[in-house]
Amino acid sequence: MKKVAIVNLGCKVNQYESDTIAGVLTASGFSVVFGHEFADVYFVNTCAVTNEGERKSRNMITKLLKINPKADVYVAGCASENNSEHFSKIPNVKFVIGTQNKIQIAAKICSDNNVKMINSNEHISNRTRGVLKCQDGCNNFCTYCLIPYVRGREKSRSLAELKNELLNMQNSGVNEVVLAGINLSGYGKDFDDGTSLVDVAKLIKSVNDSSVKQKMRYRFSSLEVNIIDDEFLKYLLTDEYFCPHFHLSMQSGSNKVLKDMNRHYTKEEFLGKVELIRKYFPLAAITTDVIVGFPTETEELFDETYETCKKANFFEMHVFPYSKRDGTVAAKFKNVADGVKDRVWKLKALSAAGHDEFIKQNIAKDAVKKVIIETTDGEYYTAHTDNYIKCYIEKNRTKELAGNTIVNVKLNELMMDGAKCQICD
Repeated sequence: MKKVAIVNLGCKVNQYESDTIAGVLTASGFSVVFGHEFADVYFVNTCAVTNEGERKSRNMITKLLKINPKADVYVAGCASENNSEHFSKIPNVKFVIGTQNKIQIAAKICSDNNVKMINSNEHISNRTRGVLKCQDGCNNFCTYCLIPYVRGREKSRSLAELKNELLNMQNSGVNEVVLAGINLSGYGKDFDDGTSLVDVAKLIKSVNDSSVKQKMRYRFSSLEVNIIDDEFLKYLLTDEYFCPHFHLSMQSGSNKVLKDMNRHYTKEEFLGKVELIRKYFPLAAITTDVIVGFPTETEELFDETYETCKKANFFEMHVFPYSKRDGTVAAKFKNVADGVKDRVWKLKALSAAGHDEFIKQNIAKDAVKKVIIETTDGEYYTAHTDNYIKCYIEKNRTKELAGNTIVNVKLNELMMDGAKCQICD
């Protein structure tokens, strides 16, 4: 039995596709692991959202070949779609494809090792959460973003197809599902029947309500603000399986920069949607992405972004320095922002303060939270609340717990990047 190690870089759509390949390879008789381990074969699923992501994708292959210089390497993903030659000329790389039909990776690995490929609907993962890919591609064409060029136009998967995968997840014991897509908010727009993302949420509820097995809670990976309205939030409020965590991609809090980015909202509209979420979900975790140092971002425009972030009072911000991507509109912009590192530091400090304040608010509520045990090594069990607070549970103060076990906890105090918790009946 040959060993295949899968290394995934980038988004949750990549994770889903890697899990699909892992399922097929496992069914075909390979031993599949995730991460940097000694293996006969490596599959690297690459990312190209930033220059750094693409560089890490190439460097990852070098690192893996230091673990086993004789291993065969197979490559797919956005970075190899963008520049396949960078990967095909690396020693030991046997096969390179891009973003489409990644199952070819499994077929090629089987063929090269004289193994019959066995198709499988099972998704093998090293995570507690299952990922459900709802759509692929993006029609937004933000001026800084390469992804629409390497992933293509939006294409949604049918509700029937999603239902089959949800049933498979339920049968395999998945307790939480992350709904993912390159532009998840665009789900259903390529259909002619008015189907939207709320229909996927209703589908999960129907699967849960009709089953005597464990129920699967769900959360969205990332949303655009255009999907946030009263109708959408009113439904989610009635759905006991929904996890109140909204990751809203903001990118900038300056109207000038948002326009230059081809983002189709203003900072006022964005803040209005944040306020609307908190009207229905006062303790929802609201997180975001912010790009710092966009070519047209002046010091004054950055200050505008900072004030917008302060008003939004995010739980967490993923702060990135702007990365020029050849082939995008923004790559032609002449202005280059100064002092980017200082701006990144300033926003990260604001994010850290908002993170701690949000956890303190939840501790003060003294509420019982249902969590799913994720890791069991070390001194603490770890888990996440429905609103995405990381929980640390001391092992020596509770009974032995297996991964994927559901327990009730109370949050006691701040600890590292989350909260120290105790199990309660």
